[in-house]
Amino acid sequence: MNYGIGIALVAVAAVLLYAGWPDKDGRSPRFLRFNAALVLYPPLVLVFLAFGSALLINAL
Repeated sequence: MNYGIGIALVAVAAVLLYAGWPDKDGRSPRFLRFNAALVLYPPLVLVFLAFGSALLINAL
């Protein structure tokens, strides 16, 4: 159970990282152009990555 949820959370973190990647011109995605998004988005990605990693380690 922990293994599947951990994989899903790490996958969500990977999708969030890919969605927030700048384009070829160096411009941020449209949803990251606001000040609140710059404060909230990185911790959200880190939470998914940390909980997913913790569940994967716990499943071993």
